[in-house]
Amino acid sequence: MKIAYINSVCKRHDAISNAIRDEINWVREAGHDIRFYAYACDYQELPFVYVERESDIAFDPFFQACDLVLFHFGIYYPLFNLLPVVRAGAKRIVVFHNITPKAFLPSSAHAVIERSFEQVSNIAFADHVVCDSETNRQILLDAEIQVPTTVLPLSVHNNLRPPAKKPSFDDGILRLVFLGRLVKSKGPVDLLMAVSKVLDRHAAWQVRLDMVGNVNFSDTRVVADVNERLSALQQKYGARFSTKFHANASEEDKCRILSDADLFVLPTYHEGFCVPILEAFASGCCVIAYENSNTPAISGGLATLVPTGDLELLAEAISRVGATVRSSQWGAEGGMYADKAAEAVSYTQNFSPAVIRTRYLRFIEEQAPNF
Repeated sequence: MKIAYINSVCKRHDAISNAIRDEINWVREAGHDIRFYAYACDYQELPFVYVERESDIAFDPFFQACDLVLFHFGIYYPLFNLLPVVRAGAKRIVVFHNITPKAFLPSSAHAVIERSFEQVSNIAFADHVVCDSETNRQILLDAEIQVPTTVLPLSVHNNLRPPAKKPSFDDGILRLVFLGRLVKSKGPVDLLMAVSKVLDRHAAWQVRLDMVGNVNFSDTRVVADVNERLSALQQKYGARFSTKFHANASEEDKCRILSDADLFVLPTYHEGFCVPILEAFASGCCVIAYENSNTPAISGGLATLVPTGDLELLAEAISRVGATVRSSQWGAEGGMYADKAAEAVSYTQNFSPAVIRTRYLRFIEEQAPNF
């Protein structure tokens, strides 16, 4: 079967790009003929076709002969306007990744977000839509787009395993980690304000905070604000608070930081899926997040969820869970940590590449049973 994949880009450290890379590799392994059309691609192993405009694809012989055309969509890009002109007889599939509301983004991004919500109407031309989550499917229903949908989670690639014990078991330093883009919607400033409250409440605690973020996809103003606040916290609390901002951390560094951390805290205001929560579970971290959009579903009942925007309750949750992981019952041999980590790892297996690959290939074959 000839399959065309279309997106704006496929870049490292990007969830949509990771999904595209997975899907293309899986269908190629299954014996299908693939082309990936985009403006840029970081992965040499993909069958990438560089394009500059829609016409570069529309008149391409492979595209014109495709049996199935698959578009990924999470933000406006001109190539998505090709969906209505896919040749008759070819199946049209859209993978919908949600759109971050402009309320959570700087004003400079508002125009493209408005165009993105306008462009969602193109999905009406699809034969089927794949949604990362039930949350994303509900967005299409709310937009009154009446196209058949299937919920297929993203796969989570990692070599993450809970360590036998965390460093805090020996040195008593409570380690927190934040993982995500430094933008308003991820709540990094909320986290820093909550950490300050925790340090004020627990004068004997030592806290280490590692913030891991891709600055290429971050808001420069939020990055500057975070760095200023981190410096202020260090000056205020001295040796009681240590921190490091890991810009564009390697996969190895990210895994090491998560493995060392006790708490993963993500005061996010909006999530269509949220891979970092699963990565934190797989690393043996306790997870604390705001309760909204897809965080309840992706957490599987294993996280501590806090009403969105409530800094007092966020600080209280960090204090409560922090006290638990500092207790002798937590890290002792046969203690609570081992049981909780095993439960979390078992849950994350539902999102393993092997499981999602099987489901995805079954879906592709169902969409084009005659090829």
